[in-house]
Amino acid sequence: MSTFTPARRGPGVLARALAVAVAAVVVLTGCGGNASDSGSAKAKPGAAAAGFPVSIKHGHGTTTIKQKPKRVVAVSWMSLDVVAALGTVPVGVDKQWGGDKQGYTPWFRSTVEKLGGPLPETLNYGDAGEIDFEQILSLEPDLIVGLYSGISDVDYKRLSEIAPTLPYLKKPWDGGTWQEMTRTIGTALGETKKAESLVTDVQGQLASVASDHPEFKDTTFTYGVALTPGSTDLGLYVDYDARVRLLTEMGFKNTPSMKAIASTVKGTNWYGGISLEKLDSIEADIFVGWANGPDEVPYTLKDPLFTRWKPIAGKHYAFVQDPAMGMATSGPSVLSIPWAIERYVPMLVDAVSGKGNTGADK
Repeated sequence: MSTFTPARRGPGVLARALAVAVAAVVVLTGCGGNASDSGSAKAKPGAAAAGFPVSIKHGHGTTTIKQKPKRVVAVSWMSLDVVAALGTVPVGVDKQWGGDKQGYTPWFRSTVEKLGGPLPETLNYGDAGEIDFEQILSLEPDLIVGLYSGISDVDYKRLSEIAPTLPYLKKPWDGGTWQEMTRTIGTALGETKKAESLVTDVQGQLASVASDHPEFKDTTFTYGVALTPGSTDLGLYVDYDARVRLLTEMGFKNTPSMKAIASTVKGTNWYGGISLEKLDSIEADIFVGWANGPDEVPYTLKDPLFTRWKPIAGKHYAFVQDPAMGMATSGPSVLSIPWAIERYVPMLVDAVSGKGNTGADK
């Protein structure tokens, strides 16, 4: 029997499994503040403003935004980063895994500080991930954004009664590429030119990584999850997962061996699993993975079946175990990617050169 835990969507999501089952917006429990302590930074004079109304198609239909939003609630990962990068401080956000004690990631906090904003209120959720609709209503949003989410049809209807709502674009937990998310939110905020400029800049940074590291080109990889006690399978992410896409943009190539596993993935799942006894059937030059705690990497590297696998035996691996790095690379955005690059690239260099990087502080 497989012991791979599919709830491990990304860092810190073990607590979200039940919420997926009830088709709620799956987010970590946050700590609420007072609405009066939060606000939206006004757009700078002369900022681009596309003509309104605008209509955006998504997984639940079409949302029409009649005028430029000023008070935005951002649920799920990445959406809040894009909103802030486009010059608006959200009035409410999810408490982010990998953030500080208040739930803000370093790249989001620094951006809000530059905008002069107060930090937004963090959203509350029930034990099973139920949305606190009353809290969101109290924030008086004129736009709710949750592109990287599993917002159900029922929740979408309730949120839309509060304000125009943008859920996932095509299917749950697939908001599109970080570029698509940036452009979509840019359209919603009337900041299409600024969104395109951000995309161009960050794509340029990733292209520079690929250019500066020709050893990355066509190096095959597979991205997975560190093992936990009792694991008999290794969880591997499919090609549309955000962390996999990020590596391909740096020049790496997802192993063709994943095609066989991906063909067995059903519905909206983002992962596949393979028995540790069959790891040799996955041909990859390097293995990249994330861990949910400091004990998982040492445990994984002691597993006799895992360590005999070619990329591990040759020390061609890199583990992401720092929570902030886990969030930055699992939910890449126009804010988190520049923050992560200088920390991530040396780890990948170690993996390619056979030095093995556990992600532990050195």
